[in-house]
Amino acid sequence: MKKHFVALGVGCMFMVGLMSVAFASELSLPPPEAKTYNGIPYLSGGIGLDEIETLGRMGHDYDLKLVFAEKAGNYLSDVEVIVKDAGSNTILETISQGPWLFAKLPAGKYTILATMKGETRQQVVRVNTHGQTALYFYW
Repeated sequence: MKKHFVALGVGCMFMVGLMSVAFASELSLPPPEAKTYNGIPYLSGGIGLDEIETLGRMGHDYDLKLVFAEKAGNYLSDVEVIVKDAGSNTILETISQGPWLFAKLPAGKYTILATMKGETRQQVVRVNTHGQTALYFYW
């Protein structure tokens, strides 16, 4: 009799495990989608471990990486981002869908404005023809 209950218990645990995996796969989000603004390709996200891993792979093709976080270390999303070229023309304007934003920019000097909860941070960056430049914005 005890063997029967043990087998039944193990079988139930197995089914609960399968249901959990099925439910988790239903909740998994599609990979971040590359978008363009004024012909500038960009990609943002980084919410959850799967998306961070995917963005890490996809982001290698972009020459600018922006990271948004609180000074305490918590990552931020929904950051308004404006990228201006050397002539102060807005070439990219978006809301970041997570703490990471990648952009493919022509080589040159840019001003990045990042706004979170009404507070704007500004940094100037030079993007080169090779490699990736990373900027970190903290609130």
